[in-house]
Amino acid sequence: MNNLDFTLICLVTFFSKKRKTPPNLTNGKYNPHLVIKGDTEYLGVTFIDGEEVVFDKEIIASALPLYEGVDYSGLTEGTKFMIMEGGNIVGEGIVNEVFQHISAKELKKRLLQINKK
Repeated sequence: MNNLDFTLICLVTFFSKKRKTPPNLTNGKYNPHLVIKGDTEYLGVTFIDGEEVVFDKEIIASALPLYEGVDYSGLTEGTKFMIMEGGNIVGEGIVNEVFQHISAKELKKRLLQINKK
C-alpha cells in the first residue's frame, strides 16, 4: 500500500494539553503526521472528514495519505498511532477501516467481466 489509493477511517482523540484550539478535520487543510506506536517513521496524512473535535474525547475521522513513495502498509485495521505536529504528540488513534480506491477504468473493467458471466 505505497500508492495514494486508500482512505483511512480512524477513531482519534486530541489532547487538550497539547493544542490551544481543536483542528478542523473537514476542510482538507489539517495535515499532521501519523506515527505507528512502536515505530519512528512519520506518515503524512490529510484529514478530509470527521466529527467536530472535542478535546480528550474519541471521535471518528477519515484521512488520506499525502506522499507518493512512502510505505503506508503498516496502517491496517487495528493499528494504533500517535498524531504528530512536528515533534509534538497532539493526539492518538486507531485505524478502524481501510478503503481501497478503484479507478474508473478498473471499475469499468470489473463491470464488463461481471456482465460477461
